[in-house]
Amino acid sequence: MEKNIKDSAAIRIPPPVFFFVCFGCGLFMQYFFPIHLISLTPILRVIIGCIFILTSGYFAGSAFFVLIKHKTSFNPSKSTTKIVTDGAYRFSRNPMYLSLMLLLFGIAVLMSSIWLFVSIPLLYFFLLFKAVKPEETYLSQKFGEEYLNYLATVRRWV
Repeated sequence: MEKNIKDSAAIRIPPPVFFFVCFGCGLFMQYFFPIHLISLTPILRVIIGCIFILTSGYFAGSAFFVLIKHKTSFNPSKSTTKIVTDGAYRFSRNPMYLSLMLLLFGIAVLMSSIWLFVSIPLLYFFLLFKAVKPEETYLSQKFGEEYLNYLATVRRWV
């Protein structure tokens, strides 16, 4: 039974929480200290922002679909049953986290918010050190050579 308790990446804070914290802080700063430095026309902002948001949806949807198809958990605090290498996982080892950053970028473009742009590196930092690195350590220990081969062939982000 103790093996099941330790059979996870031990991520205590769900990664979407980091997205919402960064998004909320960016909105807060934008509301109280509005700065608009993006000089794109509104239609161009909508087109570019929507492209990033749709790309984000592709990565998230594809990742969820293949994880469900392979019957492994998408919750990083639960045990992983196998290494998934198809769908969005062909392009990125972390497509769900990548989708959160793309979503934040798309919203920042749509809102023309410098504060939301500033929050993207903060989100990257949180995801990298509080989710990605612990997951990589866990998966390397659990799957060994199989995961190391995957590391060698697929990039962390894109």
